Amino acid sequence: MKKITYLILGLCVLTSSCTMMVKGIAKLMVKNYNDYTSTHISDVKIVDPEGRNQSFGNLYNGKTVYLYVWGNKKRSVQQEKSYQQLKERFAKYPDVVFSELYVGSDTSSNTSRLGDDTPSAEFRKILMIGDPAAFIIGKDGAILAYKGPRPDDKIILDYVLYQAMTGEDGTKSAKRFIRGMNGNSQFKSSKLIEWYTGHFGKAPGDKLNVSLSSTN
Repeated sequence: MKKITYLILGLCVLTSSCTMMVKGIAKLMVKNYNDYTSTHISDVKIVDPEGRNQSFGNLYNGKTVYLYVWGNKKRSVQQEKSYQQLKERFAKYPDVVFSELYVGSDTSSNTSRLGDDTPSAEFRKILMIGDPAAFIIGKDGAILAYKGPRPDDKIILDYVLYQAMTGEDGTKSAKRFIRGMNGNSQFKSSKLIEWYTGHFGKAPGDKLNVSLSSTN
């Protein structure tokens, strides 16, 4: 896996030009989240470990889905821990559900997998999975974040997933988040402060550790 983690702010002694440079990198990393916002996967067939076959739309109708997709390379211990913590943070939102989809070659896997119909085959083509990757699917079945932020990205992921409940795509919400931070790793946006306080149950600290990972 090629993974580049940027601390969006705080990588150097920040001058205004350095801040813009780091924010520019971050914006480039999130610009592809909305690559497939016109693609809907409601008709994609999901086969559960017992062999039962249902459409994605029937399973998750009216829900925002954080879809964790992985192939033969399994999640690391740290990735698994971060994923469980993410689910705990979003347990209070009934509109958000979590789903795992296995697209590897082990037919004995006890995780849900794609069906063999045409919509599922088309979806498999755009997944292009090497390492575990995350997708956010809107309530109408549209892909709102293509290879979006991972559980290790924490704060920015929480914001993108939270905004997805309103149907906003990941690129738009991630860029708003990036613009809303200043050179001292603090929120300069009152709306982000309000969101953080409500979501995490506490005011943001003096300096936020914000990271962003890239899936290739």
